[in-house]
Amino acid sequence: MDRTGGAPRVLIIDDDPFKKIGIQKALEFCGVREIVKAKNQQMGFDIIYAGQRDEKPVELIVTDMNYPLDSGMPEDPDAGFRLIERLRRENLEIPVIICSSLNYNLPEILGCVWYNELCDMNGEFRKILERFRKA
Repeated sequence: MDRTGGAPRVLIIDDDPFKKIGIQKALEFCGVREIVKAKNQQMGFDIIYAGQRDEKPVELIVTDMNYPLDSGMPEDPDAGFRLIERLRRENLEIPVIICSSLNYNLPEILGCVWYNELCDMNGEFRKILERFRKA
């Protein structure tokens, strides 16, 4: 499913365990099998750096916009924006999908899954992952 035809290694960053399960199920429905999860941004970057060291790079990130930046910290309503900025600042070219209760349309992301009761997460992720495959 990545740009070479295999399934990408996907990192989910979200502090809501139920939402993470929903995102994981939707990604698995779309054929993604290697999924790692983080509940705060620092844990996410630790996974990214470890993947680079171990030659198992994170190829795609699915993130909420509101979660703690590090363990023991309160939720940061700008965490998703801070993630995108940090990726850019560190020259980490990892595509980002936002999965949020708000519908974001940002030029620097691959897409946004609007997380709500009426959302067809399987279909939304499938559409965005198609763009990822073609990139």
